[in-house]
Amino acid sequence: MATYLFAWNPVHWDWPELSDEIRRLKRRGHVDIGWASGRTRSIEPGSRAFMVRLGTPPKGIIGSGFTLTPPTPGRHWIDSKAKAGVPALHLKLRLEVLSTAPIVSFEELSRPPFSRFRWGVRASGTRVPSTLAEAFEALWEKRVAEAASNRVKVEAPDRSTRNRVARGGSRVKVKDG
Repeated sequence: MATYLFAWNPVHWDWPELSDEIRRLKRRGHVDIGWASGRTRSIEPGSRAFMVRLGTPPKGIIGSGFTLTPPTPGRHWIDSKAKAGVPALHLKLRLEVLSTAPIVSFEELSRPPFSRFRWGVRASGTRVPSTLAEAFEALWEKRVAEAASNRVKVEAPDRSTRNRVARGGSRVKVKDG
């Protein structure tokens, strides 16, 4: 299956539901969202999808999943274009990873072999060459695993006796481990 980039630029839209969608993803393991697909009509359901944050730093890849539907015409997301009757193509994405901050930064993408591709796409629905998509998939899986590991370390409760007492807990000895 093909791999596509879907762009989010906070300069043009602040994605007010982002935090809620991340919470839903954590609860369910995925979140389904509607997104524009640029001018690309040939995206098939089941295609690999990556969300790229553009515009203001930090820039990079913030999410991944796959497409649920092919693109269909609908209302343009830019009001002036919608008022002028210009349609936009939309599809449904199922994201299984989504973050407010990049998991893979533009700095990492500026090094070979990723530097061969322009990650700062002009529109959603940009196809990533298959050889590059395979290499990126390996990097992505590594970074997602690292992020999950770091999150567990950060969110893991501190079980030491000293910290339990400091929080008002009992002096029951708790074995670290």
